[in-house]
Amino acid sequence: MINRNARTFLKTYVRSPSITGAIAPSSRGLARALTAPLREYRTPARVLEVGAGTGAVTRVIGECLGSEDRLDVCEIQTELADILDAGVLAEGALAGARDDGRVRLIRSPVQDIEADNTYDFVISGLPFTAFQLEDAREILNVIRASLKPEGVFSYFEYIALRYFSRTFGFKATRQRVKAVSSLMDELILTHQIGRQAVLFNIPPAYARHLVFSGSEC
Repeated sequence: MINRNARTFLKTYVRSPSITGAIAPSSRGLARALTAPLREYRTPARVLEVGAGTGAVTRVIGECLGSEDRLDVCEIQTELADILDAGVLAEGALAGARDDGRVRLIRSPVQDIEADNTYDFVISGLPFTAFQLEDAREILNVIRASLKPEGVFSYFEYIALRYFSRTFGFKATRQRVKAVSSLMDELILTHQIGRQAVLFNIPPAYARHLVFSGSEC
């Protein structure tokens, strides 16, 4: 049986597929793959999660946080942000860290976050190939600017989705995905430091980790 959070997630996808981008919350395996660099970090960390959904990845990020780490959770969709607020961010260690001011819920687009070389890690659940090219480029540039030097950007994409979308979709979809794919392929070629396939996810996905250098996207 589908739980309440998964039903809400599916509803937001049906209503706004270009914002939600997924039909189900990320699996724990994918969440652990996305947080692998954070788990290896040994000094106080600043973490930003964007596109947090119902908190499947947020919960695993919370398990990685030390007593001096800080987490900002960004979710633009009201229903999903409400679930985060009353759910994972109100439970256990994350609730305590929130009471201490070390965890924040941000109910706005990532483009509105004012951060300049602030974060050690940015972990994303955003559906880049669902965006127009200029929107994807703007978001990626904001993420790049928000990271400290040598900061890690982690995101996931569904295996083969870009290929099928730019090959078999409607013409407008093919054109959009082709343009965004070219941008993402360039970033992967230039900045990727690691990739992990997570087959036990719906759908199967790659977790990718990038460290930016040089000019904007």
